Parts: sequence; structure tokens; C-alpha cells
Amino acid sequence: MTKSNQIREKIEIVKYKTIWKSQFQLAMKSLTKHLGDLVIDIQHIGSTSIEGLAAKDRIDIQVSVKEINEDLCLEINKRLADFSFPEAFMSKDHLPPWDNNEDNWKKIYLQGVTSHWDFKCNIHIRKKGAANHDYALLFRDYLRNDEECRTAYKNFKETLAEHLPNDRDAYSDFKDPFCDMIMINARRWANESNWKAY
Repeated sequence: MTKSNQIREKIEIVKYKTIWKSQFQLAMKSLTKHLGDLVIDIQHIGSTSIEGLAAKDRIDIQVSVKEINEDLCLEINKRLADFSFPEAFMSKDHLPPWDNNEDNWKKIYLQGVTSHWDFKCNIHIRKKGAANHDYALLFRDYLRNDEECRTAYKNFKETLAEHLPNDRDAYSDFKDPFCDMIMINARRWANESNWKAY
């Protein structure tokens, strides 16, 4: 299965919206209903899941599953056919400097743009317990607990979007290493606080 054409709207960072919580809840209920036994857990991740943090107006959702493979990708597309989503496809997250094993970072990715919802979302389907699965959860929880880091991240994203409003690939290329630097501190915080992924 090949990567589908992604929607490339202008990058805009907006102030935190309380409605993001209810939008996630609606998406979670719909995905749980349609994906059924494929799903272990569904979590709100990314900047919209962190109260007070400015973000792109697009909900990031992590769906936890047992394995990531082509057969699962096909089954997900079959079960979500009624939503008229763009097709999900096999993908991978960027590799941080402490891990060069690509198998730890593979995922199924889906852009949630559907007439069923009045909002947009990114759906990241990852193996529960995999490195990229836990990265998303730790990143969220750490920023919820560190106001100074949260503010620095907000300022960085706003500046980046201002300079690269129409280049999503470059935006991600610059943002990923910055997130890795945040994660270095987050991993130390996780050890000190006995943090556990869901």
C-alpha cells in the first residue's frame, strides 16, 4: 500500500481551544465503534492534548494495536470505508538519535478529514509498547508537567510556522530534532517520577 496524497494547507499555530477535548472524545467514540477488536486503547496526543498550549487546529490521535503490518492497514481501511477518509498507509516516525531501529518507529497513518466530523485530525496507529507509541505519551505528559518547556515549545512552533508557513516537510524536519531535545529531558523526568505509559 502506498502513501496517499496528503492535504497541504498553510501551517498556522492558534491559541489553545477547549473544544479540542470534546472533538477528541467524538473521534475516539467513532473509531472505537468502527475499529472494534483491533483497538487496545485510544489516546489524545500532540499539542492539542496539552491544556494551554498553542497548536495547529488538528487533533492528533494515537490508536494502540497489537501489531503493525499491511494486513492490519487493509482491514482498517475496510472498517473505516463509510467515513470516506483518505486511505490509511504504512509509514514511520522519524528516528531519534538514541534509536536507529526502524522497526521501533513504524506506524499506520491516516489523515482524518471526513464529512462526519467538523474538525480535522491525524490518526497515528502504533503498536502498544513500541518506542514511537511511548514517545508520544511521554512527550505529552512531560509537557503537561513542565510549564517552562511548554512555553519554549510554543514559541518555537510559532516562530517556525511564521518562517515556513507553506512548507510542511521543512516544518517537520526542523521540529523533530527540537522535540528530541525535549524528550531527552522527558526521559530523565520519567525515570525520576516512575512514569509509565498507559
